[in-house]
Order: sequence, then C-alpha cells, then structure tokens
Amino acid sequence: MKKIIILGLIIMLFAVSFVSAADIEVNFTTSKAYQQGSSNIRISQLKYEPYPVNPGEYFTLWIKAENTGSKLTENAVFELVPKYPFFLDANEDPIREYGRLGTEEPVVLEYKIRVDKDAVDGTNEIELRYNTEGDENSWIYREFDIEVDDAQTDFDLVIQEINEDEVSIAIANTGKNIAYSVIVRIPEQEDYEAVGTNGQMVGNLENGDYTLVGFEIARKARSSGNKLKVQIDYTDNIGERRSLIKELSFNTGADSIMSNGNRTLPEGMTREDFIAQRRAALQQEQSTYQKWWFWVIIILIGYAGWKGYKIYNKKKDEKEEKKHKK
Repeated sequence: MKKIIILGLIIMLFAVSFVSAADIEVNFTTSKAYQQGSSNIRISQLKYEPYPVNPGEYFTLWIKAENTGSKLTENAVFELVPKYPFFLDANEDPIREYGRLGTEEPVVLEYKIRVDKDAVDGTNEIELRYNTEGDENSWIYREFDIEVDDAQTDFDLVIQEINEDEVSIAIANTGKNIAYSVIVRIPEQEDYEAVGTNGQMVGNLENGDYTLVGFEIARKARSSGNKLKVQIDYTDNIGERRSLIKELSFNTGADSIMSNGNRTLPEGMTREDFIAQRRAALQQEQSTYQKWWFWVIIILIGYAGWKGYKIYNKKKDEKEEKKHKK
C-alpha cells in the first residue's frame, strides 16, 4: 500500500513538472515571437525638393518612418549619414530620436542638405540608418537616390591670330549650360605676362557660342616654358561664380617681346624698360578718356556738329522755298 501511494505521488509530481515546463515553453515561445514581430519599421522616401538638386545649393529631404508591428518600439533612433557630394550644416542634427514609437501614425524625418558646388551630373546616394531598441550594434541601413544636375560649363580655347600688336584668342562654350558675365584674363604666371590690360569682359556665352579676345603678351625674362595660362571667370545658371584655368601652347621665342617672335627691343633698352614704357603709354591713353575736359570737348564738338546741321537744313529749306515762289 505504501509503495502504491509513493508511486502515485511521484507520478503526480512529474505530471505537475511537465505541465509547468510546457507552460513556460509556450509562454517563452509566444513571448519571443511577440518580441520579434512587435516593432517592424518601414522606411520610405517621400520626396526631395528641388528636383533635381543643384550644385552649391540646398535641398530638403523628407523620409517617412512607420511602425507596422504590433508593439511600441523601445527606443527608435534615426540618423542620416550623408556622403559626398552631400553635407549637413553644423546646425542640422543628423539624429532623430522618437523613443517609444507607436503604430498609430508615421513620423516624417525632415533634413536640409547642402550639395557641394563641384558636384557633377548623375545619381548620388544618401544613407539613413536606424534601430528600434537603442542598440548601437544593430543598425539597419537604407539608401536613397538623389539626382544632381550639373550647373557648370566648359570652354575650349585656341589661338586665332598672332600679329604685331596682340594675340587673338578664340573662346568657345563647349558645355551644356550658358555662362553669364564671362571675363577672360591673363593671370600671373611663370613665363608670360599681359602688357597693359590683363582682362576683358565678354558678357554672356550660350552653349555652342564663341567669341574673340585680344591681349598684348610678353615673355618674361629667363622663361623656358611655352604654355600660356588663360583664366575664365563666369557665373553659372544657379548664380555661382566660377573660375577655370586653361593652358595654350604658345611659343614666342626666347628673345622676343611680343606675339610673332620677330619683334626686337629698341637699341639700348632693356625688356623691363620696354614693358614699363608700354604700360605707361597705355595708362596715359586710358586716363585721357577719364578726364572731364575730354568729355566736355566731345560734347561741344557734337553740339557744334548738330547746330551746323540745323543751319544747313534751314538754308536749304529757304532756297527750296524761294524756288517755289519763282
């Protein structure tokens, strides 16, 4: 009888233990499944403006994040990770923290992003990373495509003509965009220098258009190169002022002063004296047009011409009138 009672107690204890283990296993499995499926973040790019984005400007990006799971997140954190050609200013925080993100309605992440001024045409990626439980080692990454439209243009230069007084350079806008307020200069360089003016205003150049500029150019003493540097400054179609340096093969001869290589120095004059004299003459010529009396004389001459023309017409009319009376 004792053996039967003891055996029954053992069976009952085993049965209780089995039921408890099963409950724990069921509860654990359910809990684990619940945790895995509780917070499921879905990311979508709403839009960005302007489209396409422009180099040197800002654009605004909106990203929608929503919890499609069945439970609040523990600590939802989103971070924008910009890569070249995109940047965030110091006052634009890349991190957005929402903590316990619910399932009722999505959140919209808004970022103001700067585009590098030298960005080129094409598709560029920007990255967003996020996690829902505050675990720094479990980031999930998403990338978005951003279209960049290049606002720059390019130029092709050739030496059109060389004569005794100046070098004529043809400049063509070979890019796809218009160039505004174009100025062509001969910059400081090792081998050559401009005598007199070193820059000319061209104006606007449509893509495919070309123009001519002329400079009086001298080879510097002891120079050995034959590359003439030409600087082109222009404003692109987003208002950014840009500068390009182009090189042209240009050999005037080691002892020549000007363009064609056949011009020689006056006897007893050094190169430096010649350039200084030439510059002084050009400055004197330019300053003449800036003096007030020069323009007074021009106005008086113009007025005298106009007055003479009026008198001539009056006399002519009087003669015609006398003929008709006769």
